[in-house]
Amino acid sequence: MRKNVKGIAVGMLTMSMLVSAPTMAFAGQTNGIGDTSVTAITQLAPKKDVNKPGNDKPGTTKPKAESQKVSKVTCTSAGKVNISFKGKVTYTNELKAVIKDAEGREIPCKISKKNKSLLTVAVAGLVKDQTYAITIEGILGKDSTEAATITKNFVAKGMKTQTKVGKATVENKKFVVLKMQAATYYKDATVVVKDADGNTCDAKIVKKAKGNIKIQIAGMKKGKSYTVTVNGVRTQKEKNYGSITRTVTVK
Repeated sequence: MRKNVKGIAVGMLTMSMLVSAPTMAFAGQTNGIGDTSVTAITQLAPKKDVNKPGNDKPGTTKPKAESQKVSKVTCTSAGKVNISFKGKVTYTNELKAVIKDAEGREIPCKISKKNKSLLTVAVAGLVKDQTYAITIEGILGKDSTEAATITKNFVAKGMKTQTKVGKATVENKKFVVLKMQAATYYKDATVVVKDADGNTCDAKIVKKAKGNIKIQIAGMKKGKSYTVTVNGVRTQKEKNYGSITRTVTVK
């Protein structure tokens, strides 16, 4: 009878351990006196995968700043090149702008206005429908400490001018003289000459006067036509400098 009571007590103790313990238990083999050994295997909580999407806290990683990127570049007929940025920017003391034509020649320009999202560069003598490259140095993005250099191409809209050419003559197959209908004023004047095939010719301004301008052109040939564009001219009443164009034929 005492053996039966002892066996019942051991069994009840084992069941109690199985129900109340926070671990899984497996009953071992009973020994000769009715004892039961118990091996417990602890259940560990699964490890959280920190790399799994959704486990990162919002706002802990900042995206790379892209505010230095240019949204668009526009050119007005008043000789203003506007550079719009995608975000807010600041500028270093080394800020500068450079404009070059398709042949790599630098066109004089200066920065006339700047704010957090827009930079304006004033330039004279751009030719309508010609492509130019503008490079801006010394721009800082919102979240960056390193200055960036940005280069973008743009097409000139062409600057308005009331300057009129009255007569164009060719002299000695080397010079073209453009006679103006009214007094003409110049600022950083440049010249671009192209033949009928669109090739650029070597040319330079050798004389400027209120009534005319003289251009030297290399390699002119009899019977060929040349288009002469002078940039950086205006009448007395105008404030902005523009360009004039005239086509001449060598006789």
